[in-house]
Amino acid sequence: MKSSTILKAVYKDCLERGYVLNGDQLLPPNHPEAIRILNNKSKRRKRVITHKTGWVDDDRNIKNKDTAADMFMKLVKIELGLDVWPEFFFSTDRLYRFDYVVPVDVHGKVLKIAIEQEGGIWAKGNSGHSSGTGIQRDMDKNNLAIAQGWVIIRRTPTDLCTMETINLIKSIINQRNI
Repeated sequence: MKSSTILKAVYKDCLERGYVLNGDQLLPPNHPEAIRILNNKSKRRKRVITHKTGWVDDDRNIKNKDTAADMFMKLVKIELGLDVWPEFFFSTDRLYRFDYVVPVDVHGKVLKIAIEQEGGIWAKGNSGHSSGTGIQRDMDKNNLAIAQGWVIIRRTPTDLCTMETINLIKSIINQRNI
């Protein structure tokens, strides 16, 4: 047997018996540093993978559905009686999401209204939306959404919580005869 094969077998056996790898050293399971390393590993949170479908009727596509209830969402609920979904994933391939979605379903007709808040233009170039690749990504997102049947309303942060935005949503609903 070659020495490298023997070393690999010993190394594997040590790991199976609870030895802990620290850099290039194997520490016995009762070594204080090994205990510290094992305790730190167990405290790490496992990443939760949520399956997104891109369907309007699937609330797994909403990123912050439990924690977000801002002024815009409340305004639409009060004025129009419609639910607003925050940070809705509409594309499972590219993981694109809208800032807000107002899904309107009346008599089996579904109207997909998305509201994008254009906050990046005030971030002084630090948002990622003002670079060449950011602008291209936003255009790709827009085109994909339109191809999927979304109606997109783009608003600035100061214009978002206004009756003008509410009237835009009303107008879109009325134009589509829903």
